[in-house]
Amino acid sequence: MSQWYKLTFKQLQPINLGYKKHGVINETRIFITGQSIWGALTNVYGKEKGWTKSDYKNQQNQKLFENITCFYPKIGDGEVLYPKYQDGEFYLGEMSEREFRYEFVTTYLSTAISPNSLNAKDESLHEIDIILPQDKDEKKQFFWVGYLKIDEDIEIPKEIYIGSDSRYGFGLMRLEGEPIEENFDYEVVKGKYNNNDYPKNEPISNFVEFNNQKFIGELELLAEFDFSENRPKVKQNSSAFYITVGSSIND
Repeated sequence: MSQWYKLTFKQLQPINLGYKKHGVINETRIFITGQSIWGALTNVYGKEKGWTKSDYKNQQNQKLFENITCFYPKIGDGEVLYPKYQDGEFYLGEMSEREFRYEFVTTYLSTAISPNSLNAKDESLHEIDIILPQDKDEKKQFFWVGYLKIDEDIEIPKEIYIGSDSRYGFGLMRLEGEPIEENFDYEVVKGKYNNNDYPKNEPISNFVEFNNQKFIGELELLAEFDFSENRPKVKQNSSAFYITVGSSIND
């Protein structure tokens, strides 16, 4: 029997939740999409079970963790910071995006070195925005909280790598405590509400496919990814516009 569980992951390393690229700067999201956390759980679970490439592509295996929400930060013992738009600006809880980035996001610089000259290779410099495991004063620990619907006999991986650039020592998170059984009122697949099953007139915490609804917030073009390869690839003909998290839908 399937049951919704509340999961809390403790962030152990810096993470980059790939978002926008501006020249050499790779910006990070400040929340984890359901698709990203689904990919991380499926990847680790498959490795623990010794899956082959064909196992990863198996439709039933891909559905094991697909009923999952987006995940949002919790700072120390505080409340989960759910998204909203206020005065035209994106917020997590009562913290504006600008405030959040100032306190918890920094930039990692890297460049490739030419083995012959030991100088930096041309056009190899890039900057990666990363969310720190603690605030910049190292006083507040970072956690990520979301919901997963899963059969009781499926064991949830204890450690996962989330985001891009894990080869730099980024992305490790560990399940904190035991999953907690909780009711969740909506059907969600990879951080997207199903059809019209979403809260009205209040900030949404998962994406909603845009079908000419009236809303306050923003639109984003999202694509489905194939996580069965070492480097995730965009699935063909999978892109669509979605009303982004924090928006309010009025019809």
